[in-house]
This record gives sequence, structure tokens and C-alpha cells, in this order.
Amino acid sequence: MGCGLMALIESELNKALQSSVKRKANRTQKLKAKAKRVSRGATEVMVKITGFGKGAGHVKAHLDYITRNGKLELENDRGEVMTGKAEVKDFFKDWEKDFGDSKRHKNQRDTMHMVLSMPEGTDELSVKNAVREFARATFGRNHEYVFAHHTDEPHPHCHLTVKCLGFDGKRLNPRKADLQRWREGFAEHLRDQGVDAEATPRGSRGVVKKADRSVVRHIERGDKTHKPRVPKVKAAQVKEASDQLSQDIAAETNGLPVDAKPWEKILLSQQKQIRRAWLSAAEALENENPRLTFNNKEPVNERPNYDRINTDRARAIQRAAAVYQSNLEKSGQSAPPGTLPGLRNLSRVSMVQHARSTKMLLQPDAPDRMGRQRTADLDLRRSGIGASRTVRSAIVMKWDKEVAVENKALAAQIRDFVDALPRVDKAADLPTAQNLLKRDLRQRFTKQAEAVQSVTTGVQAANEQKKGADQAAPRSVGKDVER
Repeated sequence: MGCGLMALIESELNKALQSSVKRKANRTQKLKAKAKRVSRGATEVMVKITGFGKGAGHVKAHLDYITRNGKLELENDRGEVMTGKAEVKDFFKDWEKDFGDSKRHKNQRDTMHMVLSMPEGTDELSVKNAVREFARATFGRNHEYVFAHHTDEPHPHCHLTVKCLGFDGKRLNPRKADLQRWREGFAEHLRDQGVDAEATPRGSRGVVKKADRSVVRHIERGDKTHKPRVPKVKAAQVKEASDQLSQDIAAETNGLPVDAKPWEKILLSQQKQIRRAWLSAAEALENENPRLTFNNKEPVNERPNYDRINTDRARAIQRAAAVYQSNLEKSGQSAPPGTLPGLRNLSRVSMVQHARSTKMLLQPDAPDRMGRQRTADLDLRRSGIGASRTVRSAIVMKWDKEVAVENKALAAQIRDFVDALPRVDKAADLPTAQNLLKRDLRQRFTKQAEAVQSVTTGVQAANEQKKGADQAAPRSVGKDVER
């Protein structure tokens, strides 16, 4: 794929997906895969930090809560499963030693409490396995943790409790970017379990209404000791929406415009930008030649001068680069900015920068500098090595054709996705919580008014009918009038 078109697609997909994470590497293929899942309606994951445990008493109460006082299993980072209140209590004694440190400062966070959830209908075992793998990959190297799997609600979810103090002596201090990264990691582990899951911001899917908080759902649903009831926050929202609707109706009656709130204007602008970004990405994907750059030219690699390459020096640098990268992969880290470009830009050695690894042009099967094809750029090889240009052209043409077909299919899928999004021509069209309540109240009032009008019309019609019948009936004259 050409670098100009590739950059355009990446830029527009990043806008559409509202990606706030800066990418150091080219990730067009991953962004395209994400766009496929979002546009086909993949299930969105929920990862939320519900709070932090401060002190032994607080942490112990939380563990009792997520295990339902020992009725549910509790699994730790070593894979050990604890059942029963006594086992949970014995396990907590090990953690309590760190919480009782006399050097602790005020409001010190001892544990981080998370909830990882999926919508109703998701396989419960897959969610539990995904949480286990996610916790091991995310926190297992430096933090102790436990998690409990809950199935008492329609949506399967797990409560994950992570010890803030790591083995390296540093404390966990999550930021907003960390939470998004954890959402993406949880979605990836769910996909490994066969669940079509994704982790994107609400706005990129045309959703602006926040989900109800768990405590609100508990109040509405009720439990064994409490009947279902209307939460105070919901009652306040209905009253606010009713007051706002009265103002809107009064303005409409007087022929005055209904002004949008400042936050509604911002949401409206964001939603329009997201739709434009999706459509721009679809237009870029529909490009006939995926190898064309921004100046409508196909990129061509420059053949290096092999006579000037010092073979011994090149091989030494190649071995050093390979060792450096293999150590990074084993440690789970990535190369710092400038390291790989520094290797690539050595003046005496010609190297190829690949998306996954750095390879020398001295290798007979080295890929081209674009880093997008699995096939080699045969024109860059030493003379007499590899296949002919004819073979290369056939391979490239086949690859370009496959990419073009795939891109057009994705573009059509994106356009269908945008068409299915709710229209947001004005602020009242935004599917916010207040607007949804106002629509519901307006419909109820309209139906009530129609019902009253129907009853009134029926009564009036009956009265008119009775009056007409009375007028049409002959008047009776008394027998003794003439007498």
C-alpha cells in the first residue's frame, strides 16, 4: 500500500475511532481490522475502575463482597482457587502484612478494584478465561491480584482486585491511557476465546449516552431485601427533562427557536466529524491502486550500490540488531524512539526498515522498504539472486488485486455502518439521556392529549346526535288543549 494512501487511511481511521494513543509504528492493518469489527457491530467490552482499597479493613470488606462472603470462588495470580470464607480469610492474612506498614501515608491506595464485563448473551466461561489471561499478561509480572467471576446478573462480569504495590517497590497509578490500553487488551483476549469483541470509545460508534451506573441498576432491579424502586438520580433526571420539555414547547408555541446547550453543540460537532472521518476512510479505501502515493505515483525502491558495502561490517551490525530486538521481544518491551531509525540510517550500510523487524538488504529474501508485503522486492537483490522481474511483477499484481478487493469490501461495510447511525442534523437529534427522556415524555403527553381529544370528540358527537334526535322527534299535543 502506498505511503500516502496508507497515511490517509490511518489518519481517517484514527479520527473515526477517536484514537487518543499516539502510534510509533505504522499500524494500518490493525486499524483496518478494528474498523471491520466496529462497522460490523462487534460487541464492546467494559473495563472500569470502581475504586481503591485503603487499609486492611477496606480491602477485606471488598474481598468479602466480591466472594459473597465466601460463597463464590476467588482465584489469585498463581492460579490457586479459594472457596469458603475461611480460605479467603487465610489468604488475606498474607496481603494484610503489607497494608499494616507504619510508614503508610494518608489516603494510601493498597488495592485497585476493577470490573470487566460483557453484555448479556456472551459466553460466561469465555469471559472468565479472558479475564484470567488478561490479568496474567497485564499485572502478573509485577503485581499480585485476585478475581471473582459473577453470574448473578444478566451480563457476565468479573471483579479484579490488584495489589497496588509491585514487586519492584513501585505503586500502580493508572491513567486514562492505561484504561484504554487495558480495554484493548481485554478485547484481544476475548477474541482469542472466540468472542467478537472490540474496545472503542462510544463516540466513534455514534453513542453519546453513558451507561447507567451499577448502583442504579441494582436499585431498579431490587434484591432479596429490597423491592425494585426508582432511584433518586433517575427521578431528578425525569424532572429536569420535563422542565426542559415545557420550556421547549413554550418556545415552539411562540415561534421561538430552541437554543442548543454548549455541550450539545460540542457533541453535535464531534458526531459530524466522526461521520466525515468514516466516509473519508471509505473513500480512501476505494482507491483503485493501493500502491499509489499522494502524488499519484507508485513508490519504487532505490537499488543500493552493493560494491560499496563492507560485508564484514554489515554482518556485525546485522547480528547486533538481531540480538537487540530478540532481547526486547523476550522482555515484552519495544524499541525506544530513534533506535531503529538510527540503525536504518547508517551511512555505510543499506538496511530495510520493516514493520516487525529490521533486515539487511544482504539477505536474499529481504522484504521491500514499504514493509507491507511478505514477498521480496527482487529488483533490490544482488544480481543472480532470486527470481526474475516477471515473477515479481506477477506477485505484486496479485497482491495489489487482493488488497484492492479487500479495501472495497471494507469501504462498503463502513458506508453501511455510517448509514445505520442515527441522524444528528440538530442538537435535538442527539441520543443523550435527556433527549431520550424528552422524546418519551413528549410521546406520552401526545398520546394522553389524543386520548382526551378522542373522548371529548366522542362526547360532543353523542350530544349532537341526541340533540338532533330530539329535534327530529314529533312533539306530543295534549288531548284536552282544544277543549
